[in-house]
Amino acid sequence: MKKVWLFRKIIFGTLISVALTAPAIAAESSPPLTLPEAVSQALDKNPEIQVLRQRLQVASARAKQAPYLEDPEIAIQLGGIPFSQPVNLDRAFTNSVGIRQKLPFFGKLGLKEKVALQEAKVMEQELRAKEREIISKVKMAYADLFMAQKSIEILREQSEILRSLIRATEARYQVGRVTQQDVFKALLEQSELMNQLIVAEAERNTNEAKVNALMNRSPQTTIEVPTDLAVNDPALSPTSLEDLALANRPELKGAQEDIERTQRMYELADRNRKFPDFMVGWDYWHMPTDNIATDRYAGMVNITIPFSPWTIGKHNYEIEETLAENRAAKANLDAIKTMTLRELAESQAKVAGARRSVVLYREGLLSQAELSFRASMAAYQSGRVEFVSLLEAQRALREARMGYFKNLVALIQNLADLERAVGKELQ
Repeated sequence: MKKVWLFRKIIFGTLISVALTAPAIAAESSPPLTLPEAVSQALDKNPEIQVLRQRLQVASARAKQAPYLEDPEIAIQLGGIPFSQPVNLDRAFTNSVGIRQKLPFFGKLGLKEKVALQEAKVMEQELRAKEREIISKVKMAYADLFMAQKSIEILREQSEILRSLIRATEARYQVGRVTQQDVFKALLEQSELMNQLIVAEAERNTNEAKVNALMNRSPQTTIEVPTDLAVNDPALSPTSLEDLALANRPELKGAQEDIERTQRMYELADRNRKFPDFMVGWDYWHMPTDNIATDRYAGMVNITIPFSPWTIGKHNYEIEETLAENRAAKANLDAIKTMTLRELAESQAKVAGARRSVVLYREGLLSQAELSFRASMAAYQSGRVEFVSLLEAQRALREARMGYFKNLVALIQNLADLERAVGKELQ
């Protein structure tokens, strides 16, 4: 029996050593990546942000084109050339060259420019919203990575403590002070710790890949996190947060700019319905067969008729379209306001709950769990409590430390959600 027990001990000890040392060997040493550095790199290199930045440049360039007139046209006409001498221009009745220019009615170009500028402003707010979204994702993924790292550290520390307890239990078993059942319980607890460590390592790799992807880096790039994570937890009243959100959230600003854009579109459509456009031109005529005067000129003005019976319907539907877009933009603004206030309320409640839990762990639970474990250790060494009580105390200490960091990470992530809802960093 003792040989079987010793064999199990060796197997378990070998597995634990591999689990504890393999990650440390595989990891490459690198300076810690702080959260502000991760956010900065994501804002600079994230592909989704880059796409919107390029689209903003497209919209800005399009807006700069709007105030320009259309290209002028050169008109060349050869009239009355006889078929018998098709290349003899001196036999033509009229040879002319002229220039044409389309001119929109007064104010239309300005309205087109305003519409294009508003479209660029809407795109700019989409970019700002995407930046806030990416910042929130980075903070959440980074916090998860920090939590996984802390889990690994806690589990390794607990494994070392448990290995010491196993050695002490083995010695007690050799002299008959504890039963073999206590040894098996210790080995089972060690196996459970090893399994949790494997899960924590997998979670760390997953969250490491998420952070790298947000920074547009290779998923396999090793990230070292600091030993502690600072929490910026400003004290702001619900009213102040609502005012900040209504003034700063990019989605709200974009919706307001979209309302302005649709209003300018309506004005342009109304002007297109009421006022004509023009084409002006000047021609030089050369008339080689005219004995009176061979050189003449001609001027022209073409005027569109937007209110003709066969085109007025199109313009009326353009008005209807822009009015519908304006109503949709206003409804979208109301929807975003409602969503913003709801997200603010939810995030505030979560932040408040996480904040209270962190304070509770700092001021009571952590120290109580530590004291309970030490007392159980002393009582076990003096033979006043059973081994199962010591395991429960160790498990409670582990859960208390895990719980503290989980609530700290939850506070950071809920604050990230709150900042995204507000639309700016909270100082």
